[in-house]
Amino acid sequence: MSYFSDKLAFITGGSSGIGLATANLLATRGCSLVLFARGQKMLDEACKTIKKNMEKTLSSVNAVSMDVTDNAEVQQKIKFAVEKFGIPDILINSAGVGTGDYFENISYEQFDKVMKINVYGTRNAISAVLPFMKQKGRGHIVNISSVAGLIGMFSYSLYSTTKYALVGFSECLRSELKRFNITVTLVCPPEVKTPFIEEEAKTLPPEARVVKNLAGLLTPEQASKAIVRGIRRKKFLVVPGIMAKSLLFWHRISNGLLTRMPADLIIKFTSRRLSKIN
Repeated sequence: MSYFSDKLAFITGGSSGIGLATANLLATRGCSLVLFARGQKMLDEACKTIKKNMEKTLSSVNAVSMDVTDNAEVQQKIKFAVEKFGIPDILINSAGVGTGDYFENISYEQFDKVMKINVYGTRNAISAVLPFMKQKGRGHIVNISSVAGLIGMFSYSLYSTTKYALVGFSECLRSELKRFNITVTLVCPPEVKTPFIEEEAKTLPPEARVVKNLAGLLTPEQASKAIVRGIRRKKFLVVPGIMAKSLLFWHRISNGLLTRMPADLIIKFTSRRLSKIN
């Protein structure tokens, strides 16, 4: 019997990207799901896709439309989902957005919007689920951060700020929630091939594009395998991808010297080349 058989997972941002890929994988392993996202149409399509891949597992897939930035709505919708589908064994916070751009181009409104989705959205979902997990006497919370939450990067002043916040938040929760038998897993993937990349490309500076290649590129399916493995092993930190793991290793043992220096040189070289072209 699979570790995930008879378990129930709530997944925010479950209609696309890493959230959907993780939902797909969990469903094939017997885990029942409740997906949360803003768009009902995409949620319905995600449920259909997952059900096709479930084969003969006894798991169920349901969806609830929810805006993670609206705390009152999150409290209401999570309570509704618990009453209808049960208390989750696993909460995966995958709802998130971001943008890559020079800091001077990022407005207060943009900064505020991304902070509310990436940071407050995760906080709101955990706050709503926690009382039920405490009642159940166990649980597992998974927060999706990024390598950009462990290593700052050119043009990511907004995105990295939110992802660094999730790292600190998760570190605190890991310690606090042990007394309730609740495990916390922090996932820090490199760039993942999702619709986010296409949207980000509209504003991403060319210097940043070159630097991002240092950490590698994963498919959502590759990221989801690492996430599911990390949940089963009850790991705290999960960094999917060999290149990302290597980058983080050199960053830590050199106190950042062996990552900042190459990045600075790459940015300098790229900027010079672009100035010559222009």
